[in-house]
Amino acid sequence: MYSKARIQATKLDNENYVGVDNILQNRQGKTTSSYVPNSGNLTQFDSGDVLIGNIRPYLKKIWQADKTGGTNGDVLVIKLTDKNVTPRYIYQVLASDAFFDYEMKHAKGAKMPRGDKASIMKYPVAVPSISEQDRVVGILDKFDKLVNDISEGLPAELKARRQQYEYYRNKLLTFQELPA
Repeated sequence: MYSKARIQATKLDNENYVGVDNILQNRQGKTTSSYVPNSGNLTQFDSGDVLIGNIRPYLKKIWQADKTGGTNGDVLVIKLTDKNVTPRYIYQVLASDAFFDYEMKHAKGAKMPRGDKASIMKYPVAVPSISEQDRVVGILDKFDKLVNDISEGLPAELKARRQQYEYYRNKLLTFQELPA
């Protein structure tokens, strides 16, 4: 469900205010906000909630909160109410290309399409056992780290290429003896 909780703007700062402008494209997380509203009540999010940029869904702006904070109406806050679904699993499901394609199909507007909240809440989510969710999340988080974290991914890629090079070098330099 969408978060209905509210938080006062005075409780927010550059670190715990999230606007659509500081959620990074292509599932890259978020940056520190350069703007923080100083009055009013905003939508509250809590650690584990999934925040999705609702303007131009094709940008794939999504972040899983690691703290309590607030956001504006351009960011959807998905709060889990089903104890049979883990927060990280729902994040991985909603971070998929399939979800963003679905969101674009139901988006409204052409120049600056906006996701349709009602349609998003109808997105079909397979709910395997908690242990299976944990297994899937473990695999996907590992791939995310390899792909997105240069300090993890680059060394792993270099090691794989070295092994590939050694294999082909050995194959190329191994000759069968010709009969005399």
